[in-house]
Amino acid sequence: MTTGRSWRTAYASSIGTSHQKSGTPCQDAGGCRVVKAADGREVLVIGVSDGAGTAKRSDIGSALVVESFLERFAEAAATSPDLKAIDRKLVDEWFDDVRDSIGARAAQDGAEPNDYACTLLGAVVGPEAAAYVQIGDGAIVVSSEEASGYSWIFWPQHGEYANSTYFITQDGAERVLQFEIQPAMDEIAIFSDGIERLVLDMTARTVHGPAFRPIFEWLASTEPDLSGAPSPGLAAYLGSDHVNRRTDDDKTLVMATRALPPEKIPVP
Repeated sequence: MTTGRSWRTAYASSIGTSHQKSGTPCQDAGGCRVVKAADGREVLVIGVSDGAGTAKRSDIGSALVVESFLERFAEAAATSPDLKAIDRKLVDEWFDDVRDSIGARAAQDGAEPNDYACTLLGAVVGPEAAAYVQIGDGAIVVSSEEASGYSWIFWPQHGEYANSTYFITQDGAERVLQFEIQPAMDEIAIFSDGIERLVLDMTARTVHGPAFRPIFEWLASTEPDLSGAPSPGLAAYLGSDHVNRRTDDDKTLVMATRALPPEKIPVP
């Protein structure tokens, strides 16, 4: 059973050191919205996208895909907080529409759709149910009964070759588009592949709980922020030497909690 508490959210993207050296822009995008449904209950919508490093307009593609996901699924969530309106049919319709939008943008720019290649990780979390969508690498992590306290929804999709994955713009992408409905939970983190190896055990295929727990505890003690602005604190963490020593890629992290804050230990 969920707490029913209001969502506390934070998100940020940080350019990778390799992109800084090459003069390439940050190709990640992320965002989240808390939607008030007609019955007054809250629904959380999150989108994260990682642009392909070899695609010269992938920063535009990732931003377009995240905004499209947030718009379409926030609208669906507002009319259906039980998420019954969010099914595979809706996901497939959105997928076709966003590919058409990328094609239109490519035609406008005199470019090719593959120039905007990017991944997508999305979640819609209502009072009782949660819907998850993913194509590509990165992962969605939620609170669970696992030993670490957290589990993943879909394991990152890595392609046939090293450092490869799947993108929305590629032929046959609909065949690897994943969708799942599960019971709701109170904590969720979605991140691009830039921090996969910091927070996932790639051999055991488990979540490294200590990487998330202190951030969730901090977030639970904050007030709800409906500004839609990135979190300076999370941006500072993603851009820190501690993180950059372990990854030179772009990094995006979106976290949300409606869990109660940890009890404070009285000072003797």
